[in-house]
Amino acid sequence: MRRHRFPSRIGSILDRVFKNLDIDKKMKRLEALNQWREVVGEKINLHTRPLSIRKNTLFVLVDSSSWLAQLTYLRHKIISEFHRRYGKGVVENIYFRLGEVKRIGSAERGASVRERKARPRLPEKEMQRIEDTLSTLNDTSLSRVLRRILIKQKEVSQVREEMLHEGPE
Repeated sequence: MRRHRFPSRIGSILDRVFKNLDIDKKMKRLEALNQWREVVGEKINLHTRPLSIRKNTLFVLVDSSSWLAQLTYLRHKIISEFHRRYGKGVVENIYFRLGEVKRIGSAERGASVRERKARPRLPEKEMQRIEDTLSTLNDTSLSRVLRRILIKQKEVSQVREEMLHEGPE
């Protein structure tokens, strides 16, 4: 194993930390979810809601069986567009599921954000896991930044998981 020179540059430390935590892949997945509308277009977006990406599979809620059938035929074209934009390894499959697709207005969106902030952020077990992960860092400002990133990532995962299970079966 190659020894690193000390003191190390903060950029190289962050690169190693992000690579070890697989943050870059998680960020690409989050970006892909947020860009669903741009990838599929407005017409498809009106009838769908992306829920999460797990193990390179994108889970999407669809509002009607006719749209579900149509999107099943378009699956490979949509995956190809994700490959073009984000490279292979982010979205390799799409699972469409029938359910209610709710559209949230800006006032309602603000209320849901306030509700999320009001409730407890993460279970104590998750917070302890994050603290244990960061315990080896001596740089307090870097530790604070990474703590916020890890907490936010867990919160987003938690909300996406809740959304996945709230739709009708």
